[in-house]
Amino acid sequence: MKFKFLSSFWFQSVFFTLLNRFSLIAFGVIGYIILAKKVFPTTTEMGIWSLFLGIITVVETIKQGALRNPMIKFLSEPEYVNNRNKIQSVSLITNIAFSILVILLIVFGGRALSRLLNTPELYELCLWGIFFIIILIPFNHFEVLLQAHFKFRQIFYGYFLRQGLFLLGIVVLLVFYKNGLTLVALVKLQIFSLLSGSIVLFYFARVYFYKGFDVDKVTARKMFHFGKYIFGTNVSSTMGRYADQFITAGLISPEIVAYYNVVSRINNMMDVPSMAVADVLFPKNVEAMANTGHEKVRYYFERMVGTIISILGPISIVIFLMPHLFIQILSSSKYLAAVPILQIVILFSFLRPFQYQFGATMDAIGKPKINFWVNLLSMSLNYGFMYLGLRYVGWLGAAYGSVIASILSFLVIYGVLSRTIGVRLNQTFAYVWSSYKDMFRVTKKILNRA
Repeated sequence: MKFKFLSSFWFQSVFFTLLNRFSLIAFGVIGYIILAKKVFPTTTEMGIWSLFLGIITVVETIKQGALRNPMIKFLSEPEYVNNRNKIQSVSLITNIAFSILVILLIVFGGRALSRLLNTPELYELCLWGIFFIIILIPFNHFEVLLQAHFKFRQIFYGYFLRQGLFLLGIVVLLVFYKNGLTLVALVKLQIFSLLSGSIVLFYFARVYFYKGFDVDKVTARKMFHFGKYIFGTNVSSTMGRYADQFITAGLISPEIVAYYNVVSRINNMMDVPSMAVADVLFPKNVEAMANTGHEKVRYYFERMVGTIISILGPISIVIFLMPHLFIQILSSSKYLAAVPILQIVILFSFLRPFQYQFGATMDAIGKPKINFWVNLLSMSLNYGFMYLGLRYVGWLGAAYGSVIASILSFLVIYGVLSRTIGVRLNQTFAYVWSSYKDMFRVTKKILNRA
């Protein structure tokens, strides 16, 4: 079975999804560098900002996943070919209900959360974040609608404007009114840029809007039973991703959060290929499962994970050998204490593609329940071993705990993949080697033509 990566669908979809992910990371990294080097005088302010971004990102990621997978799954069902209004209506209601719940949690539990994380300044930022969450309602709805129709280029435009305006706002304030570049001002910039991105996505998604509001109880029940595990999975996986920052804030201080945050920035860049492929592979796996069954789904998984690992391997080794360089580029000498954290976690980054593709694959083949329980276990291992590490090893303990949890989670994930779709570890790593051979062959052809 030959994988036609350069076919129209794969090339355009993966290209624009990768471009979107890379632009998000690039804008985020540039903004982070400016804030770390030019704005925040100490690591404490960066720690507070990192915690706020973590909370907002957790909310957005959980809701996005909970809306995306059920909508894409049910829009592909034959029974809803002529009744797609029902899918969109249920999805929008879910979107609004989730947002209201989060707002209520902020209003009534925000102060308690701020005390738990040892950052009283966080509460005011979360109150401003309510406006951000309200605007996320249309933004997420338009985004998922476009993704369900494979409109990845249009999604890129919306995110590019959103992140670009936020970065532009930081630069303008830094140049003309540096004293106004406060934490609250940054939140306001986030709100304005999100609103702008929503307008762009609305323009592209309007042709796919339903013609009327049609809420069907049977459809709602089906989507709820499918989506409840997706929701639980997103809670577990997203909370697990920010475990190091939340635990260190609660047990030690926001200052230590800043060290773990700079490492997470590097990890986020490493995760771009995995996340981009997962975004594209989910709707394609839904289609493959309906047409050909497990065989093609297994092939997609092995091939894509192998290709991603072939990219991450050399990069991880370079970062491990030169950690000071990467920390200095992203921040300043104030953050060099993060060097050992980076070295501890970076060599195990090749395990994360398995986790990203595992979730997309399980949901696509109709096994969200398995995905939920595995992610819940992974999150529990993450928090558990990080807590033990911080208690008995010190502030580096969260890094050691993260590595142990990642290895144990990988063993569970591989066991499930082997039993459900027959994934073979040796075949996955064979694709790593074949990717290097393909790269060498392409490079040789380019050199011969030069």
